[in-house]
Amino acid sequence: MSHRFTTWWRALSVVLLSLATVTWPSASWADTTPQFLIAHQTPVATLAGNGAARFGTTLAVTPATAAVSAIVTIYPVITARGEIAPIVDGTGPGVAAVATTGSFKLNCLKGGDVSFNVTLYTRTLPHSPPSCAGVAPHLRLSCSSLGCGGVYPIRYVVSVNGTDITKWSLLAVQATSVAKPLQVSLLAPLTLRALRHPRRSLNILDSLEQFSTLPLTLSTNYEVLAAIQLDAVRGPKWVSALERALTSPEHRVIDAPPSTVDFAGLAANHLTTQVGEQMTLSSSLFATMTGHYVDDPVLLSGAQSAQSLLALDRSGFDDVVLPEKDLSEAPSSTLTWGAPFHVTGAGSLTALSTDGPLSQLTHDTSIEPGRRTALVLGTLAFLHYEEPYAPDTRSVVMELPINETSDTFVVDLLDALRHDPFATMAPLTPSFSTSLVATNGAPAARTVAVTRPSVWSSHNVSSLTTLIGEVNSFAQGVKTSNIATVLRVAVAKAEIGGGPSARQNDIDVANHLLSEQLAQFSIDQSTITLAGSGTALPITIISHLHYTVDAVVHLVTDRLNFPSGGAVPLTLDSPTQSIRVPASSARGSSLTLQVVLTTPNNQLILARTAVQVHIAGTSVVGYLLTFASLLVLALWWWRTIRRRPKGRHVR
Repeated sequence: MSHRFTTWWRALSVVLLSLATVTWPSASWADTTPQFLIAHQTPVATLAGNGAARFGTTLAVTPATAAVSAIVTIYPVITARGEIAPIVDGTGPGVAAVATTGSFKLNCLKGGDVSFNVTLYTRTLPHSPPSCAGVAPHLRLSCSSLGCGGVYPIRYVVSVNGTDITKWSLLAVQATSVAKPLQVSLLAPLTLRALRHPRRSLNILDSLEQFSTLPLTLSTNYEVLAAIQLDAVRGPKWVSALERALTSPEHRVIDAPPSTVDFAGLAANHLTTQVGEQMTLSSSLFATMTGHYVDDPVLLSGAQSAQSLLALDRSGFDDVVLPEKDLSEAPSSTLTWGAPFHVTGAGSLTALSTDGPLSQLTHDTSIEPGRRTALVLGTLAFLHYEEPYAPDTRSVVMELPINETSDTFVVDLLDALRHDPFATMAPLTPSFSTSLVATNGAPAARTVAVTRPSVWSSHNVSSLTTLIGEVNSFAQGVKTSNIATVLRVAVAKAEIGGGPSARQNDIDVANHLLSEQLAQFSIDQSTITLAGSGTALPITIISHLHYTVDAVVHLVTDRLNFPSGGAVPLTLDSPTQSIRVPASSARGSSLTLQVVLTTPNNQLILARTAVQVHIAGTSVVGYLLTFASLLVLALWWWRTIRRRPKGRHVR
């Protein structure tokens, strides 16, 4: 036995050693693969009076002890927005460079990080203090100081242990003061995907809390809030993080209904109240959970038709943010962006569109946070330079989904925006001002792309209408549970787009959830015997639910009168609840009593049964027994009198 054990361990050791020999080279190679990241780059270089400026860059290099050198090259100023895409994609501008620093060594690597400054100059190279062990790279701009303003592509070629790696970025050069910076509204949607990565998403919410002076807007919906409310483990952490993120009055929240909600279909099928319910459900949940109220604008996603927007307008929602891909022409592809507009066929509703390329860039995780920040701010600077002297305010709406970014990028971006001369953070709601419609040459109205209308079957409409009424009725009686939220969310999910079959499946799911609750109620069917008129009628209600529900017991019969009424309110807060209902004017010896348990508004039956009632005090048998007893007593008395001897009293 001992020999077998030793042999087994020797064999296992050989296997493990073989695996280590196979996997170690690849792991070792991964740790030493030459690479670098732009951890930070100054996004704006401001030219001084002598025509010189400096910008700094911090690189994160792997391996941390590598021999590193770099070349920084600047390219001609960007003149059209389409020239930014090749820089973001990493292909470059495809034109000759303006200037290059030449190769310089970076011998000040510490823990894999290295920082250096590059000097820009237009006339004479000024004396600049060297950085990174005596290095003082410089670039000359062939322009006059006042004419150098603009956004320039920057190329970094970094040699790590002899391997050259290229990355592209943007640098904004400020030559004069900025009279009217862009107004940037940053939206941070909290979606169901964010809940799948709680640690990262919670860190991002905590990062937002740090920037209490910057206007920020969160968005969410009832699906997310219900998931948080039902999560007993992480739910309190989410609520606490949301409360902290909204501590500052500069931080607001708006509703962002699920992208698949069919507003047009609801309105067309006479379910207009549910258009508003899609919003009020979210706002009421958010207020209950955090004590904060949502602002009026609504963030939409998915393809929206003019009919859907008209349904929102008629339901009292005046301001919406649309994805620019919903529009027949993307504003970012034109020079007439930055102003609110009306939508053709959508009534008086006012809309803003998100900037598609910028929103996509903010959550492009293939680009490291530091370089991504430089690209975002470089794009914003270019948008300013498109019309630097615009007479009216221009707004840019960017989406930064919490589930598709990192707290490192959020901190880097917001910190850079706090000091950016070309763009300033602004609250979302004022950007919808009708006084801004059609300003700076923007159109007063835009059209949305044509979408295929949804199809509802008659069964969809009738079953959903019934379900809505039943759920609303049941929810009125629920006192100590979030089941009402679960049911209302299930109904809201049934109001999505798609075909009749898929929609009916969601309606059936919500119906099943409600039926499961109703199945927990019952009424004791035991026969009841009343001693007589005026006796209280005992009724016992059974509830297997673990929460409190208000209900009403209805007693239906034409053979009894109930002086206090035949509808008795009660609160079901225990497995069995008994009531005693005074009854009078009983007719007959027995009867069938219908007992119906309903919701407080009497619109939904929770349970019903028929109970047999015997009335002992007024039965024919009772009368016969009484008459027979009296007859026997009379006969006994008469016979007793007759048998008494006559004259007995004379003795």
